[in-house]
Amino acid sequence: MTAPGYTEVDKAEDVKHLHSMGYAQELERRLSRFSNFAVSFSIICILSGGINSLAQATSGAGGIGIGIGWLVGCFVSLTFAVAMSQISSAYPTAGGLYHWGSILGNRGTGWVTAWLNLLGLITVLGAINVGTWTFFVGAFGPALGIEGNLTNQMIFLIIITGAQALINHLGIKLTAKLTDFSGYLIFFGSILIAIVCLAAAETWDVSRLFTFHNYSGDAGAGVWPSVSNAWV
Repeated sequence: MTAPGYTEVDKAEDVKHLHSMGYAQELERRLSRFSNFAVSFSIICILSGGINSLAQATSGAGGIGIGIGWLVGCFVSLTFAVAMSQISSAYPTAGGLYHWGSILGNRGTGWVTAWLNLLGLITVLGAINVGTWTFFVGAFGPALGIEGNLTNQMIFLIIITGAQALINHLGIKLTAKLTDFSGYLIFFGSILIAIVCLAAAETWDVSRLFTFHNYSGDAGAGVWPSVSNAWV
């Protein structure tokens, strides 16, 4: 099964391009354009990432951490995305970052890139699953009688990580369906939350998005290193 809209002409172009690079066509395109987008969108997950970053941004610098900080961060991310899209369009091969590193650099560059990428994926997966446990025990723990201790956390992490491994093993079709659902949920959920927050706010003070405030120290419950309050 190939992706919707992927014609024989497209396949022939892929084969021709790969043959010109010395590779045979071995993998089929099974994800649609939206499914490819949904995979990355789910990994980024602006719902969980945005909510977690909101407290850090406002605690560290006040509203300007969002009004300016997030815009700068998005621009930096866009720069990396454009660079990687340019590389992937020139080298449309499986293997991702480490393969590009080997082609553009050497075997050593590819080896280092592969290990750094693998460590990053493992770390991100662990952090996301721990964050999922924190949300689960906070939202449903009291109702289900589940305590937030280390033993329960380890059991939860083993179950959820095992489920992820099983889904990945069963093939791309199930993964595509889940990521498609996740893509729609994140996209429309983010819009809905933004509209609800704007509608529920008693007043709008746009100037706070461009105002610096120092919320460090004990006044913030000790969550930020204490520094001089001269900028408050």
